[in-house]
Formats: sequence, C-alpha cells, structure tokens
Amino acid sequence: MPVASQIVRDLQNGQDNKRSTVLFVTIWELGEAAGPLFTAPLSEMYGRYKVYNCSNALFIIGIAMTAWSQSVGMLVFARFVTGCAVAGNVLNPAIVGDLFSSESRGSAMSIIMLAPLLGGAIGPVIAGKIAETSGWRPIMWMALALAVACEIGFLTLFRETYKVVILKQSKETAGPLEDDEVTRKRGSVFWTSIMRPAVVLYSSFILQILSLYSGFAFAFFYIMSTTLPDILREKYNMTPVQVGSSFLSFSELVLTTGR
Repeated sequence: MPVASQIVRDLQNGQDNKRSTVLFVTIWELGEAAGPLFTAPLSEMYGRYKVYNCSNALFIIGIAMTAWSQSVGMLVFARFVTGCAVAGNVLNPAIVGDLFSSESRGSAMSIIMLAPLLGGAIGPVIAGKIAETSGWRPIMWMALALAVACEIGFLTLFRETYKVVILKQSKETAGPLEDDEVTRKRGSVFWTSIMRPAVVLYSSFILQILSLYSGFAFAFFYIMSTTLPDILREKYNMTPVQVGSSFLSFSELVLTTGR
C-alpha cells in the first residue's frame, strides 16, 4: 500500500492515476469476499487439504502475475486473483474446529489472528524499505518466494483434518459417509452452500449490525490506505520506509475488525 501509487505510475509511464491506484488497493477485498463463497463449500465436499493447496497454488499464480504485470489492467486482475485465493480466512477457523475441542478453540484462534495483525502492520514497513532501495518488483518476487516456501510446507506437513473425508479415505466405516441426496445432487448442495451466508445475514439483525460496522471500518481503513501515503510523501516529504512505518498504527484497526 505505501508504494501503490508508485507501481501505477511506473506502469503508466510516469503518469499518476488515482482511480487506478485506489482500484489496485481495494480490488483485493472484492476477491477476498468472493473467494470464500466457493472455498467453504468445496472444503466440505473435497476436504481442507485439497482446497487449501489449490488455493495456495492460485495465490502463487496471482503473485507471479503481479510481478510480471506490464499494465494496470493485468495488475488489478492479478490482485483480484490473489484476493480470491486467500483460503485462510475461511478455512483456518474450520481447521481449528476440526483439531481442537470447543474449550481450546479460543486460544488457537487468538494465535492464528496474530498473522494478519502482524502482517498488515509490519509488511508495509518491509515493502517500503525494499521499494526505496530496489523498486517495487523485488517486493513481489520476495512475496512469491515466501508463498512458494509456505506451499512447500503445506504440501509436506499439512494433513487432512475434515473427519468425513478422513473416514472416506481410510474406509473406516461401512455406512454412507454422505447423505444420499448430497451425493446425487452435489451441484444443488454447492449452490445452497454459496447462498447460505446471504440467508444467515438476512435472518440475523445482530449480524447485520456487525456487518454494517465492519463495512464502515473497512471503508475507513481503505480511505486511509489510499490517501495517507500520498499525503505523507508529497506534503511531508517522507521516504517510503517512513510512509510504511505509519501503517503500524493500523494494527489496532485490523484487530478490532477481526482481520
């Protein structure tokens, strides 16, 4: 985010385009909202392991596209792809539920929530330093290398956690693991799973209020994310590292909105 305007300026031959900069930063959230609609039901049908690794592979492709982007359009599309491929926001709680008892899930989720909190605060500082010395593309290559390393860890260390899929693979039960209707009408069940968040949102007033609050919080977060870097750089002559350091203050907002 501290170097978003610099990236757009570089791809447009030195011309500033605020609209493209804002779209480049915010399109991630559209993908992150759309991706779980498919990730969650697929993980119930095929298991966490397959869906997580497929999502990670798509994430790696998206980062590679970002690093190779030669136009703003390709850059925005690549950001949307990486947003869609983020599986952790929906599968991490499910995996915690698979592995831990209800009494222990709170501590496990607290530890998991540290990742987006620390990443959102520390990442811009690191990105600002790299951009100041080497440009923005090395940031993407570093992110790509980190994503590949993490995926190698997932492939070698992570195992299936969803009970239904484990029982099906090990054939520990002679009875049907899935309802017959689910087996015959998998497409219908998939569509029902996609629509379930909208049904729950419509039927819960408390959830509507919390969603409205989160919407305002995210709107504020992205307004600040897209305007603050330019103000600090142009009005206060801050370096990319200093601009990135300013995002440390966003860690509290990230924590309160559940990121």
